[in-house]
Amino acid sequence: MKDRPELWHLKMPGAPERIQTVIAIGKDASRRGVASHELEWLFDNILPGRAVVRNADGRPVVRGSGLHISISHANGLTALVSAPFPVGIDVEWIDPEFDVSQFDPELFGEQDFHLIETCDRGSRCDHFYRLWTLKEAHLKLRGQNLLSHPLPNVSSVRDTSTAWITRPTGRYCVGISWRGHLGPNTGSSLGSWVHQPMSREL
Repeated sequence: MKDRPELWHLKMPGAPERIQTVIAIGKDASRRGVASHELEWLFDNILPGRAVVRNADGRPVVRGSGLHISISHANGLTALVSAPFPVGIDVEWIDPEFDVSQFDPELFGEQDFHLIETCDRGSRCDHFYRLWTLKEAHLKLRGQNLLSHPLPNVSSVRDTSTAWITRPTGRYCVGISWRGHLGPNTGSSLGSWVHQPMSREL
């Protein structure tokens, strides 16, 4: 039997209860995301009896259900979010050597880039990755990508959440975005993100 990935349920601060975020940690930390057979097992475990297919624009959908999903990959792990309304997810490994000041403000969004520039120098990298994952998640939510659409300014967008993962392979940032949820809006703001420990999926 092939190795199975470790599954963890990630608590996303401020996210609606009907959003489920799962992290699959693969056996090979050097690859981007889990192996294909591990991803297949993830789908079978999280969405039993349901077929995951790609639609015309390449987005994964759960056939025959009103469930929406989004997937993202980083070094050694894959993140999956599901909900009965549109959702998007992005996970990024945090490069400690990355120089935020070298990034193109126009591509990032001038409003968001200005917020990063005004942050304490020691926290700029974390703020960059937090906003970057939210941008990617927001684009996935809208069915868009970087090639066809510039990144929006997301610092003022509601219905988003971020969390941090710390592993031997480094630190990761996970961002999710959603829409269509009925109820109070509890999206996070730039100053309210926190490190969320993972709890094992039982």
